[in-house]
Amino acid sequence: MTVCGGWSLVSNDLRGTHAITLWCRSWCCTDCAPYRVAGLKRLAMAGAPTTFITLTVNPHHGQNRQDRARQLSDAWKIVVKRARRKFTKAPLEYLAVFEETTKGEPHLHILCRAPFIPQRWLSDQMNELIEAPVVDIRKVGTAKNAARYVAKYVGKGPKAFEALKRYWCSQGWNLEEPLERRNVGDPHQSWVVWQEPLCVIRDILSQWGGQAVWINDNEIFLEAVPWRC
Repeated sequence: MTVCGGWSLVSNDLRGTHAITLWCRSWCCTDCAPYRVAGLKRLAMAGAPTTFITLTVNPHHGQNRQDRARQLSDAWKIVVKRARRKFTKAPLEYLAVFEETTKGEPHLHILCRAPFIPQRWLSDQMNELIEAPVVDIRKVGTAKNAARYVAKYVGKGPKAFEALKRYWCSQGWNLEEPLERRNVGDPHQSWVVWQEPLCVIRDILSQWGGQAVWINDNEIFLEAVPWRC
């Protein structure tokens, strides 16, 4: 039995016993990958993108694909700093996602909430930084277009290049995220790992008295049951 989906987190407080499925959250896991992709799609749309950008690499530049991916990531970060100084009519926030082409080369698909950025200027910057002037930049137009782009590119799932992040976003990207994070639940509440899936834990909790109620497919709760570990 694997950890992912086969183990659970169990906690007890004055209200009762709470158990949730323990997921590995790996992009390589067949169970977790769809949830990671869905979360990335939500993050992409949460930034209200106005512009789509695709950046490429020069396959003759750099030692290998991993090196080119690192150069591409660094180049974009420099471009962002330059663009924020040059185009000041609106904030520039973004979500950048790595993709692997059919030839194994890295691309960056970037969703931006940004002022107008000329394609020629962007191409010149990338040519100067990593000799990769082939860029694509276009306005979103409508929310429907944004959703279509997210489904087509972001929905594939990001590619990992060595220790680089599969995707990352600027601090102000997520418009749905509260400015101050709230503490959820009791900070003194402790969680214990049980090497059992929820269906087994439900049967165990039911033996303690009462009825373990499914909150959703990955969460159950049994009210006011004494902690027995």
